[in-house]
Amino acid sequence: MKLHTPMRRRLFTAVLLCLPAFVLGGGTVRGDSSPAFSGQATVVRATLPVAGTIVLADTGPLPQSGGALNASLLDVAVPNLLTAEVGHASTIGQGDRSRSAASVARLAVTAGGNTVEAEFLRASAVATCAPGGGSASGQSELAALVINGQPVVVSGAPNQTVMLPGGGEVIINEQNSNGPGDITVNALHVIVPGVADVVIASAHADITCPGPPPQPPCAGSDFVTGGGWIVSPSGGRANFAVAGGLKNGALSGHLQFIDHGAGPRVKGTGVTAYVVTGPSTRHIEGTADIDNMPGRYQVDVADNGEPGHDTDAFSLTLSTGYTASGLLGGGNIQLHSPCH
Repeated sequence: MKLHTPMRRRLFTAVLLCLPAFVLGGGTVRGDSSPAFSGQATVVRATLPVAGTIVLADTGPLPQSGGALNASLLDVAVPNLLTAEVGHASTIGQGDRSRSAASVARLAVTAGGNTVEAEFLRASAVATCAPGGGSASGQSELAALVINGQPVVVSGAPNQTVMLPGGGEVIINEQNSNGPGDITVNALHVIVPGVADVVIASAHADITCPGPPPQPPCAGSDFVTGGGWIVSPSGGRANFAVAGGLKNGALSGHLQFIDHGAGPRVKGTGVTAYVVTGPSTRHIEGTADIDNMPGRYQVDVADNGEPGHDTDAFSLTLSTGYTASGLLGGGNIQLHSPCH
């Protein structure tokens, strides 16, 4: 799918998959007519005996009133423990739902003599208010998972566990809930007793639903988030993390991109334009460091449905003349409209 910039569109210048688990029920009900939102996403949370807890690319907690928070890193590292790249985290609360996601590429963990590697990991969580009360669901996506040199077939079930020598374990697609309308999803959880406790790509969402009378018309901002990979022009893998939209009336977002087929490394430094180009497509422009030199970027994304791989689309054009585009080989583009 070829995406391009419609010149006459209005610019806002203030500007595989693991099976989901569902948590259903009445949920907590508020006495007023507005939901209370809650969410958070992190790329890495590592707890070590001496260093304590290290958190990388953390959105922080979503305010009860909702909004949008995002965080990203081009290079992700905890010395002597892990390396990864193109980390993305986002959490958004508006309309009738809270939604969070986190993703990261090229993960390599070494802990207590154990090694855990994966080409791509992603976790997502959504909590929604409906006439019957609150509900929540979540899922993970992991590609090319290898533990201690052995490829692991991801079953798709929540909380798949692989035991490690010496009593450690790796939990895949870890999911837990504190009740209806609440869920936390961790794409990968590595536990080596006495050495490290590491959570990779964590997404939490919960919501407290309003009681009668019915909720008033929804309000919020248009925002898009995503993380994943496409095939680069040279045939290699290109990983990306992207976010864009309006936050408190101002433009907000990020871009991280690495083309492993001898292409550029790109780190966005600002968002300068956000365009609604269609019901499921958005256009983002901004400034960036391109191979450590200042430049500009244009991104077009399409949220064509779930799951995102082989369905959603990502396109990047740089001021250097570099372009890359295609359907996602893994990951997801998520459009967040005011009502959803």
